[in-house]
Amino acid sequence: MKTYVFSFEKLDVWKEAHALVLLTYTATKKFPTSERFGLSNWMKETSIDVVTNISLGSGPVSRKEQIEFYQKAYSAGMKLLNQALIGRDLGYITAEHCTEFRIHLEMVTGKIHALRKSVVNKSMVATAA
Repeated sequence: MKTYVFSFEKLDVWKEAHALVLLTYTATKKFPTSERFGLSNWMKETSIDVVTNISLGSGPVSRKEQIEFYQKAYSAGMKLLNQALIGRDLGYITAEHCTEFRIHLEMVTGKIHALRKSVVNKSMVATAA
């Protein structure tokens, strides 16, 4: 039986954001148990917000909703970077791991921005027609 592939699964940005979730889970494994319901949990939830909003924006929604979902994904990326920086400053994440987060987040948020911009441009063309 062939497995159906949803449209979001074909997006490079979704694949990169999915990898970011895995990176986040790996990084937070090293956090102290006292952070299990604090920063560690927030970072995992935020990374999942990035990838979830990308997938929701790729569903059968209006262009306006797509733009909103992609904006939420971008904002969650910024929130995750902030959380990683806090984790670094608290000594929970190494400087090297934080740099890896930053590089990966720059790539993901850049792709989210481009995806959002393409939807905005399509909306402007459709409105002008």
